[in-house]
Amino acid sequence: MLSTLSEKIDFLMTLTATRSSTLARVLNYDPSYISRIRSGKRGIPTHQPFLEPASLYFAKAIKKEHQKESAANAMQLQAEWPEDEKKAAKQIEAWLKGETIAEDPLARVTASLRDAKKDARKAENAREKSEALLFFGNEGKREGVRILLEDLVQSGKPCTLLLHSDENMDWLTEDAAFAKVWAGLLLQLVQNGGRIRIIHSIGRQLNEMWEAVKKWLPLYMTGAIEPYYYPLLRDGVYLRTTFIAEGHSAFVSNSVKGQKGDPLSFLITDPHAIRALEQEFAAFLAQCKPLMEVAHIAEEKELKKLRKDFLGSSDEVKTLAADGIEILIAENTSALVLKTRPPYTAFAIREPRLLAALAEFIRSSGQ
Repeated sequence: MLSTLSEKIDFLMTLTATRSSTLARVLNYDPSYISRIRSGKRGIPTHQPFLEPASLYFAKAIKKEHQKESAANAMQLQAEWPEDEKKAAKQIEAWLKGETIAEDPLARVTASLRDAKKDARKAENAREKSEALLFFGNEGKREGVRILLEDLVQSGKPCTLLLHSDENMDWLTEDAAFAKVWAGLLLQLVQNGGRIRIIHSIGRQLNEMWEAVKKWLPLYMTGAIEPYYYPLLRDGVYLRTTFIAEGHSAFVSNSVKGQKGDPLSFLITDPHAIRALEQEFAAFLAQCKPLMEVAHIAEEKELKKLRKDFLGSSDEVKTLAADGIEILIAENTSALVLKTRPPYTAFAIREPRLLAALAEFIRSSGQ
């Protein structure tokens, strides 16, 4: 609380960015005299008016809302700062003298109601910012994921996407048009410089693993995906899908095995909630292992040598080549997935269920 005259003068000059030379010129004083009043080394002169003209000057200088709010708080006003300059000047002069101006009861009530409305608006804004968009069922899940990915792509900024799902994949596979949109948006995200860190669920049925392989293989060939898997068995009762765009937004869906009706999903933009989900994902990732070894190859001859060495490692190698991708599986013990067009990329795989899914992929392709 400001108590001395010098402290109050200093407050007003600081609030209005007034220099000693400026106030001295307005009041017809020497600048050094103003400086000594401000520092408390001199008192108010008796031979020349000071408080009244100084108060009028500061009343005119206090124009911005933050200045009015600060002045009202410093003077402990119950009502808002007076809009009329003469009333404001009287308020300042009374404050400098240590006097109190009787307040208008109606003005106090009006200010109280106005403050209540402001508090209500702040609370409403806080609720709006923290609310999540709600979606239901598979159709809602597709809509929520589409909104998240479209926002990321339209921003044009690189982003890291954190993904995990052990829910039924019907929401993605049952709508062929959406599956194409989904893959296209992820590809655009990668082309914008984005990366995808994904924890795969390897506890799926082989047909689901096969569908996942088909959906993800073209994206893996970009070299922008970091794949992991959780190595221990889970009971598969409580299921979850998480799409987190770091620092941007998140989509979360939960369901229980055998659940009827339309499970609830959330699209979240609250920064604190997103940060909490990022920390949750990081804790899960720390318990996971890389799903495959990824190598980026500079020249085609290196790729050919890698292929030749793999073919020579086993008498039984199943192969499939199409659209610049070649899959080689040796006796169901290891696999090599090659991107045969530049930039060249190779994936070495040993996880049994993913090997089985790749073998099913080759078998279903008629090879």
